[in-house]
Amino acid sequence: MKVVLNSLVPFKGFKAMFLFGILFVRNDLKHGLEEKDYNHEAIHGRQCLEMLGVFFYLWYVLEWLVRIPFYRFNVRKAYRNVSFEREAYGNERNKEYLSTRKMWSWIRYI
Repeated sequence: MKVVLNSLVPFKGFKAMFLFGILFVRNDLKHGLEEKDYNHEAIHGRQCLEMLGVFFYLWYVLEWLVRIPFYRFNVRKAYRNVSFEREAYGNERNKEYLSTRKMWSWIRYI
């Protein structure tokens, strides 16, 4: 996975963001990404691959928009409860997760 350091993407409050095969990391991180953060983004990479890229982003945004009213318009809470994020946060500390992960595993988190 290609890693790009910059100050624009991801937005403030986030350490990294996976977009179309590239991992964007905030350049103000003094020690780079922790292993759990890199693993979190690698899980998104696998999810994106399964859904052929564009469909991953369409589903992600649609699910986030649908969840916003369910969490009383708390966009951060809605983000944390998107199925892709639930899978990634739930398994980011498991170093073996990507080697044992079954295809379409994120569906269990809907």
